[in-house]
Amino acid sequence: MKENKYLYGIIELFILLAVILLAFTSLNSEYLFGWAAHNWVFYLVLSLIPLTLLLLNKHIVSFLMTIGISVGIFAANYLGKILRIHNMNKIVEGMQAEEVARLYRNYGFSIWIAIIVVFLILGIIMQTKIDH
Repeated sequence: MKENKYLYGIIELFILLAVILLAFTSLNSEYLFGWAAHNWVFYLVLSLIPLTLLLLNKHIVSFLMTIGISVGIFAANYLGKILRIHNMNKIVEGMQAEEVARLYRNYGFSIWIAIIVVFLILGIIMQTKIDH
């Protein structure tokens, strides 16, 4: 089982490193990836959580959180962009500045965190059912 833990750790680390590498390079111009590259310490701490869970023998929670982080950043980036474009189309002349600013907001980060939390909860539920 110890070899599996190392293998899972290497796979998860590879996935998390691939995402941040994309954030620093080819996807840097995208909102959420640029944010992750700029706030790399946050991403580092966020990435350490599933790796720590793996060390605590919470393989399923760790794996699902890694999936939530990596798939979530892609989904949230593009969902946030779509939502922002949709909201910006609602802007009309004469709107108050606060309303215009709210409609310009990109909700990508909030969506990303929500996806991570959902995957984390699913992982906890699944891990609990397997452990008992």
